[in-house]
Amino acid sequence: MTKTRSAIPVLLLILSFSISLPGWAAESTAATQAIIRYDSIHTPVNGRYGMVVTQNEIASQVGQQILARGGNAVDAAVAIGFALAVTLPRAGNIGGSGFMLVYDADSDSTVALDFRSAAPASARLDDFRDESGRILWDDLTFGARAAAIPGTVAGLHHAWQGYGSLPWAELLQPAIDLASDGIVVTADLAYALGQALPVMSQYPSSVAAYAKAGATPYSSGELLRQPDLAWSLQEIASGGAAAFYRGAVADRIVAAVAAAGGYFTAQDLAAYRVRERQALAVDYRDHRVVTMPPSSVGGLAMLQMLKVLDRFPLGQFQQGSARSLHLIAETMKRVNANRRYGIGDTDFVDVPIAGILSDAIAQDIANGIDPRAARPVTDITPMDGNPYQSRETTHYSVVDRDGNAVSTTYTLGYSFGSGYVAEGTGILLDNQMRNFSHREPGHANAMAPGKRMVSTMTPTLVFDEHGELFLVTGTPGGSRIHNVILQLIINTVDYGLNIAEATHRPRIYQGWRVPELGVEAGVAADALDLLAAMGHEIERQQTMGSTQSIMLRDGMFYGAADPRRPGALALGLNVPPQNE
Repeated sequence: MTKTRSAIPVLLLILSFSISLPGWAAESTAATQAIIRYDSIHTPVNGRYGMVVTQNEIASQVGQQILARGGNAVDAAVAIGFALAVTLPRAGNIGGSGFMLVYDADSDSTVALDFRSAAPASARLDDFRDESGRILWDDLTFGARAAAIPGTVAGLHHAWQGYGSLPWAELLQPAIDLASDGIVVTADLAYALGQALPVMSQYPSSVAAYAKAGATPYSSGELLRQPDLAWSLQEIASGGAAAFYRGAVADRIVAAVAAAGGYFTAQDLAAYRVRERQALAVDYRDHRVVTMPPSSVGGLAMLQMLKVLDRFPLGQFQQGSARSLHLIAETMKRVNANRRYGIGDTDFVDVPIAGILSDAIAQDIANGIDPRAARPVTDITPMDGNPYQSRETTHYSVVDRDGNAVSTTYTLGYSFGSGYVAEGTGILLDNQMRNFSHREPGHANAMAPGKRMVSTMTPTLVFDEHGELFLVTGTPGGSRIHNVILQLIINTVDYGLNIAEATHRPRIYQGWRVPELGVEAGVAADALDLLAAMGHEIERQQTMGSTQSIMLRDGMFYGAADPRRPGALALGLNVPPQNE
């Protein structure tokens, strides 16, 4: 029997809540007061026991489920990495490479894992030139010859060995099930597969993996099964990274690549190693920003930009104003000129990291910025850090209930990488051989056997004024990666925006070799007019990046998936994990 509740307690609750609102006075009337205030049109997802943010909703669900089963941030990151290889094949991968920052809350320490692709031992630049010496860019871009030795499986396994808590096979099972049972093709995936089909149609193994009979593209709503990839994942689940680099999967990869004219050998795969490197960090305002060292050039560039901008009072200018955007653009212009100068795989070359991040070079760059006028890119030359010594990728972020965090960016290079699937494996291989510096003999990033090509991938952590973890973020976007993360940091640190607001604000990009200042839709018209008057050549461009970010505040986790890529999803965990 249902009892009728008195309205008096409800009325008292409304009155007590209203009295606590700012500006409430006894003489005010309830009719003129808002019961609940919402201060932003962009609200992040919240979680009490953890947060997962990825570019693909199924992968986010996989990560959330791992956290719910009691897994930690690394467990979830591993499961997400393999799931994305199934659900986001244009960028998620086990045939590519990337970088990972792992923050261990117990020891308050961060390790940087470099699992970037490496050149096969037999590859030489001369093999990619024609008789007249011209570079054969198609050979460096498409097919088996374009592929470098993948690092993703080694990187994920290395992270799990050092920090994981759940059984390895349990972390791969969701990806195995997705590949075997099939995924429903979304409109975005159907479009991406259709765009890639002209390249993949050159390789029967790729057509078999990603098209229907007769090389017909998949349509939205159809089921895509990947049985060969399921086999590879099952082998890796059973044998760990060894299955990929020395076992049955390795055997199939080597045979397929050799038959297609590529360079992989069994020795190349067996020799691959993950590099644990010292993360780079600088102070910006009263925050500590931590990111990847080389072979990531993006991390160095972002930190150098922050050190320059730290010399200007950005917070005094309105967010998105011409004065703020001008300083950011002029800093980007100069630092992007420095981005590849003297930087390569630190196992092969000495990189002047201390000089690049020195106060002296930051001050020299800042001194050259006119706050009222743009400088032409033709007047800017790269700066050597030595004298100062003393676009298809995906990112995901995870934080667990104990505050452990993982920031991972990995890639196939182009969308769907080289377009080549190693027969019998379902594995798309990357096209990272094109990312060496081929035009400049002797460059720090020149091709060499076993060498890692530089990358702009920039997984990033930010710690607040108390040394507490504040942000976990990263993005795809090629040369725009570090520029996008820079703006996200400015939006949160200088302007105090919540992580959803910071994610949604329009972005800009200023490169070095081209004069145009790229702007997304949404930048205020009057700001654009003022920037043009300062001498900037404005060009409206497509969306920039796809940040997948987590903010930590007052014991809560706040996630924001970037709407610039369809299907991205932030999922919080709001019930205790099963092992509680």
